[in-house]
Amino acid sequence: ALEHALSQHGDAPSIVVASAGTVNTVDFDDLAAIAALKQRYGFWLHVDAAFGGIAAAFEPRRALLAGIEFADSVTVDAHKWLNVPYDCALLYTAHLPLQLEVFQNHSAYLSAPVAVADNFLHLTPENSRRFRALPLWMSLLAYGREGYAELVERNCASAQYLGSLIETDPRFRLAAPVRLNVVCFTLADADKAALAQLHQRLQHDGTAYLSPSVLDGRPILRVAICNWRTTNADMDLTFAALQRLA
Repeated sequence: ALEHALSQHGDAPSIVVASAGTVNTVDFDDLAAIAALKQRYGFWLHVDAAFGGIAAAFEPRRALLAGIEFADSVTVDAHKWLNVPYDCALLYTAHLPLQLEVFQNHSAYLSAPVAVADNFLHLTPENSRRFRALPLWMSLLAYGREGYAELVERNCASAQYLGSLIETDPRFRLAAPVRLNVVCFTLADADKAALAQLHQRLQHDGTAYLSPSVLDGRPILRVAICNWRTTNADMDLTFAALQRLA
């Protein structure tokens, strides 16, 4: 379908945005297949790896991102699985001079860049901003690849565990297979009002926070696990709260 759309697009500039971990179901596009199309159609390939990019820290999960090296740009949220404060994110680009051309910021009191990436001020649309890189650098230094690999796999195992618990209760139904660290489920009777009431009760109960979402046009509850402290014991507490409040 993508190839057909590109063939109909002619020579007009185009961008293809691929997902490396969708928000609800943590699905991954076939990045290698899309990269192969890139050889025939001159599109810019951007990979949204905000959620799933960090999965590559764990070697057995790395194949999910095969082909990402052919992207023109990649974004990853550090405030999710890298566990640093909110609004910290990363951009990788294969076209740094173009990035500089678009975003450089100079005036009488701000000197123009003298070389590519000599000053990161010239690579983003923001001028005044806090030192977001500091907590990220400290976290990477403290835990390293091994630390984050352990976190990724432990969170994924907890998601699988919670999914298996939910399947034991006929009042609940998984809305999608459990992939990586997200569990999506709903009430088996598909009662929208009852699901909204359950979410409200969970909010007041305070045991765990589940975000409401929509999948294939149907409301669901979503458990996204990325905190470094989360264990299967937290899944037991969450499931017990769901059973108590359903």
